[in-house]
Amino acid sequence: MKADREETWLFDLGNSRAKAARLERGEPADVIALDWECEDFTATLRDSLATWPHPRRVWVASVASELRAQRVREVLAVFEPAKVEWLRTPRRAGGVVNRYAKPERLGIDRFLAMLVAHARAPGASVVIGCGTALTLDIVAADGTHAEGMIALSPDGMLRTLHDATAIKDSNPAAFADADAVDDTAAALQAGCWASAGALVEWFVARSKARHGTVHTWLHGGWAGRLSEWLARDGCVVDILDDAVLRGLALLCDRP
Repeated sequence: MKADREETWLFDLGNSRAKAARLERGEPADVIALDWECEDFTATLRDSLATWPHPRRVWVASVASELRAQRVREVLAVFEPAKVEWLRTPRRAGGVVNRYAKPERLGIDRFLAMLVAHARAPGASVVIGCGTALTLDIVAADGTHAEGMIALSPDGMLRTLHDATAIKDSNPAAFADADAVDDTAAALQAGCWASAGALVEWFVARSKARHGTVHTWLHGGWAGRLSEWLARDGCVVDILDDAVLRGLALLCDRP
């Protein structure tokens, strides 16, 4: 089958899962999301992509381990190497300026999310990623990446407490799901989510003091739940669905 003249595939390889989409009218379409722990990941991804038109180009943004990324490389090996580009974080793109001394060391997922936020709202933006880690970034009104922080996500905090304490030995139910009625489980959930929420609120407040009015965006697998915690204290946020894929889509059309 010949490649479609305009067909572009986009890949977002995160720490917890891989996502893929077709570029259609400047937006990601037909999004596929697979956990890395999915049984027979490679075959499942290959079968899902088989229904798409063959691409003229494939863009991959990856923060996954090389072992996990290799599974996707195997699937994409059927295409000419020149068609497949594994992107590195640039110094600047789409009006966003990366101030890292070595620009490629800024996670490309963070850069792409900032690119989307900067394109969607005038003025400064706070961009919060809540996935395996909690990332906090400020994009100034002129597009400069003004500040960034990385911390444990609420789920990461829970896993750390699970591994570093003896709580599970005396109370196995303590690390049950979020709806558990066990008192210790409730305390752990409240502590971890409140800690993340407090960090976000502090970061947003300081950003407002330094940059004036800021728009706050959340993205990542835990973004919905974190937004619910923040809403309890009146912290208004918007969620960026498929932020990395949308950032890739923007890069396709912008210098």
